[in-house]
Amino acid sequence: IPLRGVLRTVTRVASLDTSESTQELRVVIAGAGVGGLALANALQKHPHVRTTVLEKTSAFKRFGGPIQLASNAMQTLKELDEETYKLIEAKATFTGNLTNGIKDGIRDEWYAMFDLKNPALERGMPYTCVVERPDLQNILLDKLPEGVVRNAAGVQTYTQHEGGVTIELEDGEKIDADVLIGADGIWSAVRSTMHMNPTKGEGSGTSYSGYTVYAGELDYDSKDNGEVGYKVYIGPQQYFVITDIGNGRYQWYAFL
Repeated sequence: IPLRGVLRTVTRVASLDTSESTQELRVVIAGAGVGGLALANALQKHPHVRTTVLEKTSAFKRFGGPIQLASNAMQTLKELDEETYKLIEAKATFTGNLTNGIKDGIRDEWYAMFDLKNPALERGMPYTCVVERPDLQNILLDKLPEGVVRNAAGVQTYTQHEGGVTIELEDGEKIDADVLIGADGIWSAVRSTMHMNPTKGEGSGTSYSGYTVYAGELDYDSKDNGEVGYKVYIGPQQYFVITDIGNGRYQWYAFL
């Protein structure tokens, strides 16, 4: 499930009323990325929901670079838990209050500017920001009780039945649950089983866009630091993006 879809789910879950329920609801989330962990945190508010997050990797390591969290995503995290939001806010570089938009890749002129500031102000939402993915993941991990997340537990497939769902892991272990939520990334085994297609390759539901992406980070003394959040340079069949990630550092990526 894309992060925006998981955050919509988080908002709905946070408003559920399970105070009068006496039967435990067993929820399994496949994937301990940002989406899966955000949902797991939301479910902790409900005492009759027992959540297990199954993560394929054997151990968590710093992986990935800065990601953009739009105003509505930040607002969702704020409503989920104020303390968690403040921890994320402390790691954030805010760009939504700056100039952002598309530029001509040859003439360096603005094609269009994106007003991210006023829509946030009008709705009382935080500005769009950039946060290092490992920092965000660690904050969400640290807020979960011990034992909720299981490493080296990649989901292979699942079977639905009247009693719920039986999940089969890559090592053959089987786990019974009432609900299985797939947040296991682009090569999702949950999606593959649901749609009865391959996890990867032809027929998997994912296709090559025709672009190859190169990305990196650099120290850069930009002349518009503090004024511009991100710039998208458009050219023939290619484009280049550079965004402020704080402390004099920038992230860039090129689609060629």
